[in-house]
Amino acid sequence: MITSAANRGWPGDISIANLSTAGLPAPSVIRTAKIATIETNDAVKLGRISTPALKKALDAVATALALNRNHLVS
Repeated sequence: MITSAANRGWPGDISIANLSTAGLPAPSVIRTAKIATIETNDAVKLGRISTPALKKALDAVATALALNRNHLVS
């Protein structure tokens, strides 16, 4: 989940540094404590986050789910 950084922070939040690259209009965070799913056909690509932020998010989610991140991506 990505949400406005104006909201109260949660443990595991990861700040998104480059808003224009991410396609976001306001300071935002990846909220790794909340996982949401949508249909692929409903998804719209706005931008991308940095590789370090993606790795940090995957590690946080994997830790929360007690998984090994190496099994999630190749």
